[in-house]
Amino acid sequence: MKARALNTTMLLSYLLILAGCGKSSVSESTSTEQVSMLEEEPPVNIVEVTTTGMNFILPEEVPSGWTTFRYTNKSTWTHFMLIDRMPVHEGEQITFEDFTAGVPPVFNDAYLLIREGNTEEGFAEFERLPMWFGDIIYYGGVGLVSPGESAESTLYLEPGTYVIECYVKTDGMFHPMQESMIVKDLGNTAEEPEADVSLEISQEGGINILNKLVPGEQTIGVEFIDQTSYSHFLGHDVHLVKYENGEEIAEINSWMNWVDIKGLETPAPGKFLGGIQDMPAGKKGYFKVDLEPGKYAFVAEVPDPLAKNMLKIFEIEEDADFGTGN
Repeated sequence: MKARALNTTMLLSYLLILAGCGKSSVSESTSTEQVSMLEEEPPVNIVEVTTTGMNFILPEEVPSGWTTFRYTNKSTWTHFMLIDRMPVHEGEQITFEDFTAGVPPVFNDAYLLIREGNTEEGFAEFERLPMWFGDIIYYGGVGLVSPGESAESTLYLEPGTYVIECYVKTDGMFHPMQESMIVKDLGNTAEEPEADVSLEISQEGGINILNKLVPGEQTIGVEFIDQTSYSHFLGHDVHLVKYENGEEIAEINSWMNWVDIKGLETPAPGKFLGGIQDMPAGKKGYFKVDLEPGKYAFVAEVPDPLAKNMLKIFEIEEDADFGTGN
């Protein structure tokens, strides 16, 4: 971006010199063609998604390829947007209706038992999950977003049948938020974003911040070195949260596990500002942030992320050139 700005400045200066030498016809032609070429931005495919309560509002069809989901949470609850690609099982495409009938009821029944202290019976409920459940591919999505906040995540989507969901809890019940999304080849030519800051996440290494974090707007790239299923049936991901003090960090650490009675229960500790949901090993996703002075953490939705090096705190200081990752 800095190089492009510099080249544009040099070109305009050169054109002004040409104009001063009496070569107006040449300079006008060159200016129109080259400046427009330099100002031309690569195409961006943006899909607007809005939540006004326990819902997702978005187009029925979404282009495949690199797609930016701009998610606005207008509700009074914390939500996220997990993107699940439905598998083909025994020659049949699993549908949105198959998912809503076969998956959320099992998790609800299991959690009710776990909440009552019948943990063993609760986990036994998961034997009722459909045979195809393990073939669902999590393609990422927008991380946790607090009420009144917006977040952007960019992902590469293959054509197929998808479900977007949120299972944050309110009053001890998972949010009843599932919506169908069909991804088609609609000629999208958007390119992969460039990251200002890169993160890696893995089971062994946790979250690794590869660059210095700076104040202001920037794009965070997240590479999934590997992926695994933890005891809560989910993999690792990356969420950005702004917090006030060390006590809140302890709350966030336990809150990230839905199996905990208070886990993923609204209201959430801290202010969540998006991120990247679960993705397969080797995949990358991107999300935008605007870091104001304050205390932040990248955290994964796994049991005890602090012990797994998946809760990484950092601070953006007033009038500082950069924040320091810990």
